Amino acid sequence: MEGILVHIFGIIDASVELYLSSVIAPFLVFHEKFYTELNRFLRKTIDDKGPLPAWCTANFITYFRTVFVFPSLFLMSMGWRFLPALIVLLVDFGDFLDGVVARYWVEMKSAKTTPKEEEETEDTAIEKKTSNEDGYHVVSTGSPQVITSWVISRRQQAYGGFIDAICDKAFLIPCWILLLSMIPGTRMSIVQYVVLFSLITAEIASGCVRFRAYFTNGGAATPVVEDIDFSSSAIKADHVGKAKQTFEMVGTTLFLVPFMRLPGLLFLIAATPLAYESVRRKIKKRVMYVDGTVEKFDHSVVKFWMQSKSLGSKLIVGISGESGKPASDLVLNACSCSSVDAVVAEAPDVITNTFMSKHGIDYVVCPAGKQGIVHDDIVESSQCIIIEDDGVAHPAKAKSPLKTE
Repeated sequence: MEGILVHIFGIIDASVELYLSSVIAPFLVFHEKFYTELNRFLRKTIDDKGPLPAWCTANFITYFRTVFVFPSLFLMSMGWRFLPALIVLLVDFGDFLDGVVARYWVEMKSAKTTPKEEEETEDTAIEKKTSNEDGYHVVSTGSPQVITSWVISRRQQAYGGFIDAICDKAFLIPCWILLLSMIPGTRMSIVQYVVLFSLITAEIASGCVRFRAYFTNGGAATPVVEDIDFSSSAIKADHVGKAKQTFEMVGTTLFLVPFMRLPGLLFLIAATPLAYESVRRKIKKRVMYVDGTVEKFDHSVVKFWMQSKSLGSKLIVGISGESGKPASDLVLNACSCSSVDAVVAEAPDVITNTFMSKHGIDYVVCPAGKQGIVHDDIVESSQCIIIEDDGVAHPAKAKSPLKTE
């Protein structure tokens, strides 16, 4: 039975990939041009009208547009169609506007730095060299200091993107549920029920995955990935999300208008494979492995493990016991970290393909200059990832063969 399901989902995945490459890829070219021009127009308008008030933030716009779900549901229940459709369209515009405003405030924050403020003393220079988004150079001030934890800092930085996605679902899902009760009894009714039920299920699943990812995310930023493509798809995940959002909003708008129900249904049908693909990519397993046999267990080790976990969905730490410390202490240290999902005690000194296959490992992650624990076959297959000190992740380079005359 499991083999049959795997075969069925394999066919579905292949069909969705064909749909992405043949239909969505050309659409994204037009989509990108349109929204680039719209972004340029809105940004010019904001700059011409003067600085935005401090309360006009991206999160405020997100909350404000989400509140419109209540008048939309009320008007739909009263039999209105055109006004709720207009509200859905305006909410979609608000979703784009909050992105423009977010970028505006980021640029304003960067512009506040004056040449005088950029002058550094020796102490501040040391602080900037040893600090990054996930770390702090603690300077003695003679009084108690409160320093935010890595996890809370990372959660605060990710909040805008998280709440934006959740509010999109909080608006659309109730509207779709109410639309289920308004489907007329025609030959196309079964198609409409299936499409709406599919979208509701997919978006609820996507929201649950986002909630789990947000509240279980580690405190280190995901490394900047170079020359690594975890997905075999021709369309990036964020592009899938943009196309899905456009199809869902436009489709819902048209579906509400009686004489435009069929075009709206076609847009919603077009969004269904994208909703499936979005969830599939979020729940796809990617197992990362790191060597936990360290001489000194400190914050730098914890940060490296957090970075490694952020590249996948599961982190396995291997302990070989070569550091001179009792293996039980190393194992318990690893087990106590929230970013670690499993620990392999008495792990081999050199990681081979056989070991990776046995434990379902997809990639081995190493700090800079520590790829010696990995067999050359793994390096050649690009399954060994190096995370540099500057937070850049890239495939380990195979050793160059010796030249012979």
